[in-house]
Amino acid sequence: MVTINKHKKQTQGRQKIEIRQIQEKSSLQVTFSKRRGGLVKKASELSLLCGAQVAILAFSPGKKVFAFGHPDVDVVLDRYLNESSTAREPGAVSCNDPQVQQWNKEYEEALKELQGEKRRVAMTEEWNKGFGGMSLLMIWGLDELEEFVRAMEELKKNVAARANELAMANDHFGNQNMSHIDLGVNGFSLENVLF
Repeated sequence: MVTINKHKKQTQGRQKIEIRQIQEKSSLQVTFSKRRGGLVKKASELSLLCGAQVAILAFSPGKKVFAFGHPDVDVVLDRYLNESSTAREPGAVSCNDPQVQQWNKEYEEALKELQGEKRRVAMTEEWNKGFGGMSLLMIWGLDELEEFVRAMEELKKNVAARANELAMANDHFGNQNMSHIDLGVNGFSLENVLF
């Protein structure tokens, strides 16, 4: 005759736990270690079964860092930072895109132009310091400056004409020494005159 035990053994078995932060430090560390192992196991299976590149960084309650990566944590993080970070944004473009390279070139040119303008402003400020902080425009006025520019252009034409006369005279007299002609300034040449 077979007897059936009517009293079943009561065990706790697997029970569902409430998901909330654990307050006891010892239980916290034990739970972290167990869950970390399960997480690494699942990530390893995912990379093996699907060929996915996986990286996990976990900071323990004791302030220690645990990392897992397939093929390597650094490889996955570099790929995430360089490629996929722009790929997940809608309408994003790669750094190798010709349009992006053109924009970078235009940006560099604009920076160079800005640097030049800053130098010109600094030179103008230095120039203005010589006039007690006032610019030539403030001292002379626009009409006077335009007249000054016209006078400088006229002077330039006169100097060029005189240089031509002297060159023709030099050709006329041969290669004679022209030291008897007084130019007013030793070593005067058109290259040294800025207009």
